[in-house]
Amino acid sequence: PESGKHGWRNLPFMFERVRVKEANRALCDRLIGIFASEGCLMYEMSCTTHDSYAASSQFVTHTTGRVLSKLGLKSTPINTKGFESLLKLVETTCKDSFDLYQGLYKHNLHSKQQLKLLRTAFDDIE
Repeated sequence: PESGKHGWRNLPFMFERVRVKEANRALCDRLIGIFASEGCLMYEMSCTTHDSYAASSQFVTHTTGRVLSKLGLKSTPINTKGFESLLKLVETTCKDSFDLYQGLYKHNLHSKQQLKLLRTAFDDIE
């Protein structure tokens, strides 16, 4: 993803030790240690918790950026800080592959619920 193009330092790294036998625990710890030594922020959590967080943060962010990209927004002489943030969001999210976005949706059951909530939110403000 675009967020890691300059390295992994200070980027979150989520992991769950699944089906790691005691005999392989040291090997698993060494593998995880590679990312920690590169400066990743290490978070051990269940896959279910990760997917819930990813749907409410990454999926919503990428969906918003991709929806806004369809509007063809352009910089203006009277941009606000908020509008500048939206332009940056479009730029950042659309640099990531569509496959990444599609994966956030197709392989995360929580994303489908977030999409329903987004639709409801649009209906509520109409």
